[in-house]
Amino acid sequence: MGVPFPPGLDKRTRLFLVVVLVAVVGRWGCTVHLSPSPRESSGGAEIPHFSYWKAKLQPRIHRVKDEESYWIEKVTFPSSMAPYWVTTYHYVQKARENPPTIIILPILAGNYFLSKNSARYLARRGFSCLRFERTVNPLDAKKGLGYTAMVLRHGIIDIRRAIDWLAEGNGGNSNRIGVLGISMGATVAALALEVEPRISSAAIVLGGGDIATILATSREDRVVRFREGVMRAKGMNLDQFRREATQRMAPVDPLTYASRASPKNILMVKGRFDRVIPTPSSEKLWKAMGRPTWISIPTGHYSSALFLWYIRHRVLTHFRQGLGMEG
Repeated sequence: MGVPFPPGLDKRTRLFLVVVLVAVVGRWGCTVHLSPSPRESSGGAEIPHFSYWKAKLQPRIHRVKDEESYWIEKVTFPSSMAPYWVTTYHYVQKARENPPTIIILPILAGNYFLSKNSARYLARRGFSCLRFERTVNPLDAKKGLGYTAMVLRHGIIDIRRAIDWLAEGNGGNSNRIGVLGISMGATVAALALEVEPRISSAAIVLGGGDIATILATSREDRVVRFREGVMRAKGMNLDQFRREATQRMAPVDPLTYASRASPKNILMVKGRFDRVIPTPSSEKLWKAMGRPTWISIPTGHYSSALFLWYIRHRVLTHFRQGLGMEG
């Protein structure tokens, strides 16, 4: 399979990274906890906070690339949060009929290398994928915590509207849908699983719950700037910021709805030394969701890229088992 390095690295740098990876694995290794609770999803009625007008989606579709076994089309549509537009890329299988569909959600900022790599990896193995790009920056200090919560709410609604479009027969299988998220995308993926009953499996990679704690303690530069900007604009100290964040984020926090998820359908991956998504936030979500399969890798947040080859293999296995896909 090989180790998927970001583009632009020379051979010597790649060799050095492989040596470091081997050393790290030899010293600490990965741990896997396979003890999900036997509980089933509590399911439940529609959550009013994420309800929406079910009008027919009329996206703009443009075929952008052909691969041997699938093609990629760019699919855009107006967001439920006007006046913004949602941009997705749909990986459509050429030969497989009604394959499972994986929704792939992006990191908070930066390029889309991890999302693209994941989509390509899964599509080459027979899955249909719908890869989302970012619509709106949720961390705007001038607009505050209420705006962050609003962006997250509309993000979930737009995922649901995209599933409506898939259900109309636009490639993939709307009865076998998984969701994969990385970092901030993983927190959104957990929420999407809880809110949308048509999503039956989730891979939550480097994410967590208790969004207020993430916003109050994360050392990620963008989060720090947002936190300090909000505190400065409102004359808050950190405790006051955390209290307001707890109140504002509760309606869009995956911890709030965790009982709606079945642990047997969830895979969680966590970096043991992650300071971007604090370990307590990940552990809270893990416990609230019924202790699903948990993989701990010996890295921080960004250095987890060294384990991409391992993570995506575990994600593939998880979705094959959870969505009834033959290997």
